[in-house]
Amino acid sequence: MGMLVGVSAGLYVALNLLGAGGGRPNSAQTVQTVNATLCAVWFFSASFGGSVLNKIGPAITASLGVMGYAIYVGSLWYFDQTGKEGFPIFAGVAIGISAGLIFVTMGYIAMSYSEEQDRGKYITMSVNLQAMGSIIGGIIPLLINKNATEAAGVPPAVYIVFIVLMVVGMIGAFALMPPSKITRDDGTPVSVVQARSFGQELKSNLEIFKDWKLLIMIPAFLPAECFLVYGGSVNAFHNNLRTRCLLSFISVVLQVPAGWGLQAILDHKTWKRRTRAFIGLGVVGIPLIAAWIWEIVRVRNYDRSNPPTRAMDWSDDGFVAIFFLFMMNWVFSSLWQYIILYFLGTLTNSPRKAANYAGVFRGFLGAGEAIAFGVDSIAVPYMKEAAVIFTFYTTGVIIFAYLATFHISETEYFNGEDDVVIPKHILEEHPEEAVKVHPEGTLRGEEQHPVESQVTVDAEKA
Repeated sequence: MGMLVGVSAGLYVALNLLGAGGGRPNSAQTVQTVNATLCAVWFFSASFGGSVLNKIGPAITASLGVMGYAIYVGSLWYFDQTGKEGFPIFAGVAIGISAGLIFVTMGYIAMSYSEEQDRGKYITMSVNLQAMGSIIGGIIPLLINKNATEAAGVPPAVYIVFIVLMVVGMIGAFALMPPSKITRDDGTPVSVVQARSFGQELKSNLEIFKDWKLLIMIPAFLPAECFLVYGGSVNAFHNNLRTRCLLSFISVVLQVPAGWGLQAILDHKTWKRRTRAFIGLGVVGIPLIAAWIWEIVRVRNYDRSNPPTRAMDWSDDGFVAIFFLFMMNWVFSSLWQYIILYFLGTLTNSPRKAANYAGVFRGFLGAGEAIAFGVDSIAVPYMKEAAVIFTFYTTGVIIFAYLATFHISETEYFNGEDDVVIPKHILEEHPEEAVKVHPEGTLRGEEQHPVESQVTVDAEKA
């Protein structure tokens, strides 16, 4: 699943980081408008994408999720060649639908296919594979443009390679299996999902909005990808093409080991889940806030109506500070999504709920990005943009600190979620809870998944 997100959203990120219009500064307004359309549609497709996923399954949902990205890349190529806006605007709607579907599927698998003790690992694998897509997408234009010191568009070869990779991803998506066909090492399935009508799925989706824990996370969701919009815009304003390529490539390369470092904290075997959440939040939140304060200071004198007469090159004296700040902003803003998915994963083990939680997260993430694209398209001063993003990140850190303090429990396995099959070792480790939920010492559906007699014996002793 992570590879599918890599060849879709990962390549999309790489292309955006080359700058507006795939690298042409004069096409900034059109592409920002298209991306705002994308994110506005994304809000609805993600918010209700869980209902679609629960009805048609992860394979078809993911394939449709990749399709829109291929259309979008083709539209940028067309726009670079012709300057006509019709196709890109249509593509903005297509990728908006696809983005909701692909990311709902990613969150669904990361949160519900994993056991609680491995949730950080699944989240990290998913998001890091998306980053690998950006790495591949970043190294291609970096190699092509390594000697280009002037502003220029993206060569056709880059668009062609991206589209081919996306088509391969569309086909590969059909290898995904539903949770009922995924078996753990102990022989139990991940979930037993009962068939429901689309109306029932939609009703379940809407009921998610009654969950106050989810609702108070919304301010944390909104800025989760605004840094892509802001970073791409400032990058295009201030740096030449080969410097933009270098910054985007190295930042995503650094995201991968940083993600695994965070995973080691989130899945630490000897710490309680609340402790893991606190430490992970601190490791990400503190440098994230510091980076955005620095960014506000850096761009305070930037005038968008008066771009620099000579774009910065990586050989210039002031590049080191720009490089270091860009790395901080990118890496810790990226890790913010790992934190969000981890906190969402503490709320449920149900595939149905996970799909809907992931949808709401991605929906409001898309809404935040749509606002960022819209604001950027009217040339709001960079300092004001950075200040708003900083405010939302800071609010998110406070919200997650509150949830970690008062509302994260050690496990959600015994909360009576209908479609969750509890792993055998969890029942063995919690015999008192096991006998409350499963009086006969069996998992849900005795005829399907009998629990070993030792669990029953231990439960009776308890």
